[in-house]
Amino acid sequence: MDKKQPKSVIARYLQELEELIGSEASEGDYAYRGQENAEWEVESGAFRRLGKPNLSKENFISYHEKELLEPARMDGYGDGQGRPLYDLELLAILQHHGAATCLIDFTRNFLVAMWFACRSHKKKEEEEERDGKIFILNTSDWKNFLSLERKDLEREVRPILKFQTRDEVPSSKETTTLSLPKPSWWHWSPHGLIQRILKQDSLFIFGQQKIADKLLQEIEIKHGDKDKILEELDRLGVTEKTLFKDLPGFAESHDHNKFLTLGYGDEKYYLRKGNEALQRGDVKGAMADYNEAIKFNSNYVEAYNNRGNIKFLLGDNHGAIADHDWVIKLKPDDAGAYFNRGNAKFDLGDYSGAMADYDRAIELKPHDARAYNNRGVVKADLGDHSGAMADYDRAIELDPDDAVAYTNQGNAKSDLNDSRGAITNHDRAIEIKPDLAVAYFNRGNIKYGLGEYRSAMADYDQAIKLNPDHAEAYYNRGNTKSDLGDHSGAIADFDLAIELKPDYAKAYYNRRLDYASLGDKEMAHRDLLKARELAERSGDDQLLNSIDKVLSESNNGNNNK
Repeated sequence: MDKKQPKSVIARYLQELEELIGSEASEGDYAYRGQENAEWEVESGAFRRLGKPNLSKENFISYHEKELLEPARMDGYGDGQGRPLYDLELLAILQHHGAATCLIDFTRNFLVAMWFACRSHKKKEEEEERDGKIFILNTSDWKNFLSLERKDLEREVRPILKFQTRDEVPSSKETTTLSLPKPSWWHWSPHGLIQRILKQDSLFIFGQQKIADKLLQEIEIKHGDKDKILEELDRLGVTEKTLFKDLPGFAESHDHNKFLTLGYGDEKYYLRKGNEALQRGDVKGAMADYNEAIKFNSNYVEAYNNRGNIKFLLGDNHGAIADHDWVIKLKPDDAGAYFNRGNAKFDLGDYSGAMADYDRAIELKPHDARAYNNRGVVKADLGDHSGAMADYDRAIELDPDDAVAYTNQGNAKSDLNDSRGAITNHDRAIEIKPDLAVAYFNRGNIKYGLGEYRSAMADYDQAIKLNPDHAEAYYNRGNTKSDLGDHSGAIADFDLAIELKPDYAKAYYNRRLDYASLGDKEMAHRDLLKARELAERSGDDQLLNSIDKVLSESNNGNNNK
């Protein structure tokens, strides 16, 4: 049964993204937009400015021609890069300086979208805390999106926007038998136009006035996570300074409201240099700079903390622990350092060490729901299911909308043989977060154990739909189909499980039963031998003993399935 392992806040949201779009989705397929207020809709600035929900296409286009492009060119803003700017290029520059246009900003970088979803968090003490949201578009969906090519860019804005109306877009394929969907949105990445567009890995979505909800997927950013996300993004070099790397951004980052600590060739200089190296993807360079910062100041807590967090994100748990040891030595009341060290210890299987660190983190910061949730996972793995239940209760009390805490508590109830209570928990997790694949998977496991095979099948179907790379979900669905007598369907699912996880001994072991049921004894025997090879290699003595028993009975002439 899947359980959430403690990770950084960013890693938790990245896991949510993977569950939503799949781990093998091409980086160029998806676009992201971060908004600091989850209640805001995704619509163009022009639509908001004009303020007419039934605005005609003609008036929408005329606004860009008569109110923006013609006056801008008359005032001398129509040239750039040594030539007259195309209409879309001029609109992009006008939007860059605050004009309301048809262009809607997105980015190809999920971390950049996270920054924008969190950046204005509590600018003023009197501001109400609000959840943010990241919107996701699959721009490879040719039914709805077209990539703007050079020949399109050179056209005036009117034919470009007119091309987007569904009754005027010609089919991209010649056919007399199919009625093809017509795209209604362009996507365009003008990376050579403005420096910050390059730094933000930006692209524009445009064509209509407002993006339909059916085209968007969403990830909600809890307001309580925003400060921590900004801290982690800062360590990764995703900051205001790196994202707005042009003259206006430089000037804004140095206005009178920005606190400044001078440091040239000292620890602060190398810390900043390390963050900038990370922004370029130079991990080795960043590590070298953090090392230099620590050489200048062996008591530099920020450098140890940053380096430890980077090591944890990269999977170097031993190195992360060593750095967080130093943070704790230098700053014994740093709850975050205990929490982070506990995460690294958990990943290494040091459950008692992780427990001690979570205990201390909770002692120092008793209202941190994450620490209770993570400690609950540790207790569950140590067999203390009642203790895990208590921690999940507290985590949910502190954050009633934490779907993962509900599904983790459902796992604990299942371990305590409270199957119906566990299902109720997973129901609640799905109600809060309908795209949480692991909740469907875990609920399916419980229903399977109760003999509710068809209901379990529906949950496995949904888990696979949300996370097509979940080998265990295919394996469990294969077992369910086998129990329902669908042996060909079971084999197909075991095939997929093995494709995703080639050393999946149990999938081979169970698939041979379905081959045998279909009369293919040769394939059944091959699967049994392959399962034995993999079980022996992995040290799975329990499975190995079961296989040897089957082989022994077969050799003795028993016709066992």
